[in-house]
Amino acid sequence: MYFKSFSFTHPGHVRKVNEDAFYSSDEKGLWIVCDGMGGHDEGNFASHLITDIFEDFELKGDFEDRIALMNKQLKVIHSLLQSKVEKLGSNVQIGTTLMLLHISDGKGVCIHSGDTRCYNLRNNILSTVTKDHAVEIDDFYGYRRVLTSAISAPGDLKIEITRFIVHPEDVYLLCSDGLYDNISNQIIKTSMEDLSLKSGIDKLRFNVLSSVADDNITAILIGKK
Repeated sequence: MYFKSFSFTHPGHVRKVNEDAFYSSDEKGLWIVCDGMGGHDEGNFASHLITDIFEDFELKGDFEDRIALMNKQLKVIHSLLQSKVEKLGSNVQIGTTLMLLHISDGKGVCIHSGDTRCYNLRNNILSTVTKDHAVEIDDFYGYRRVLTSAISAPGDLKIEITRFIVHPEDVYLLCSDGLYDNISNQIIKTSMEDLSLKSGIDKLRFNVLSSVADDNITAILIGKK
């Protein structure tokens, strides 16, 4: 069951630096989107640390073996972030959200932390594979979303592993909050329903860049079309 993908990333119309990072390997059946945080240098470091390491990552064994290996690799990455924070000073916090999707032999897994999302379109129904690790608050500082977990330091590593069965007609979308915060679910759904993945990703890009696009934006559209 071979899936292919199309992707794009953009800093948006407000921020000068793009702290998002992504990795896409149709051959491995492995796709990742990360949204860095902690300042330009630190956010870039954290998000690209994950994508750079997984670019050279070798998937071995059966499906459960691969999940265990990826989980182990994320623990190593977390240790590297902890070491960097220790060098920079105790007042520094760096990190990144993570959405990792792996598909193999009709099985899928999402490993995630934070509010980067994986959407699924199946039988004309749009849903999210995972739930955001975030809470919405409205206080003296206004309405905002606050993360409850991320791949970050200092702090403990908190990730969620979601296993599921993959259907041949499935379409998946991995994206940072810069995409879904600026376009409607209806636009996301119609883009994923497009006759080709290339046309679908072009629609997502056009629509989000026609909005205020006040955050970094990254999207990977995955399917068999």
